[in-house]
Amino acid sequence: MNDQEGGLVQNLYYYIQQRVTSDWTTDPTTAIILTIVTCGIYGLYIFYKLMERRDLHFARMANVVNTSVALAKEKAAAAGKAELISQDLAQLDMVQREIFEQSRERGAVLWLVLGILTGICTIIGYYFIMDDFARHDQLEAQYFTLMSGILTKLGLSAQGSQAAPTIPERNFVTFLLLSIVTCGIYAFYWIYVLVLDGNNHVEAQVQWEDYVYSALAA
Repeated sequence: MNDQEGGLVQNLYYYIQQRVTSDWTTDPTTAIILTIVTCGIYGLYIFYKLMERRDLHFARMANVVNTSVALAKEKAAAAGKAELISQDLAQLDMVQREIFEQSRERGAVLWLVLGILTGICTIIGYYFIMDDFARHDQLEAQYFTLMSGILTKLGLSAQGSQAAPTIPERNFVTFLLLSIVTCGIYAFYWIYVLVLDGNNHVEAQVQWEDYVYSALAA
C-alpha cells in the first residue's frame, strides 16, 4: 500500500468513526412521552436534534463516499483493473454527486428558531427531514450495492451484496392532514416516525460501512 492509499484509508477510518457523534439516536417512545409531559418544549429539542442529525450524517456520508470511491480507484489502478470497474464507477460517480449535493447544511439552529417563532416552520422542517432522509436512504443503498460489486471485481470481497433501503415510503400530505384533523394528536406519531426512521437508517448501515472499510483497508 502506497502513501496515498494509506492516507485515504486513515481518512476513511476517521469519517466512519465520526458516526459516534453524527448519527444521533434516541428512543422514540421516550421522546413522545417527554414531549407531552413538557407541553411540547421537549418536542422542539427533538426537532433540533432531527435536523442536526440530518446535517451531520449527510455531511459525514458524503466524506465516506468520496474517500471510499477515491480509494477504490487507487486500488483498481494499482491492480491494473481500472477498465474492469469503469462502468460501475460511472454509476457510482452519479450517486456520489447526488449525495454530495444533498449534504448541504440546512441549519439546525436556524430551523429551531424558526420553529419557536412560528409553528408552520416546524411543519416545513418535518417535510425536509422526511423527504431528505427518504432520498438519502435510497442513495446510500445504491452506493453500498455498487461499491460491493466493485470490491468483488477487485478481489477485495468474496461476493457482492445488494443493499436495501430501510425507510418505508411515507406521504407527507397524509401525515399533515391527519395531524390537522386530529387537532395535533397525530403529530406525536409523526415525531415518533421521524425519530424511528432515522434510527433504523443509521443503525442498519453500520455493518455496511464496516464491510467497505475492512475490504478497502486490506
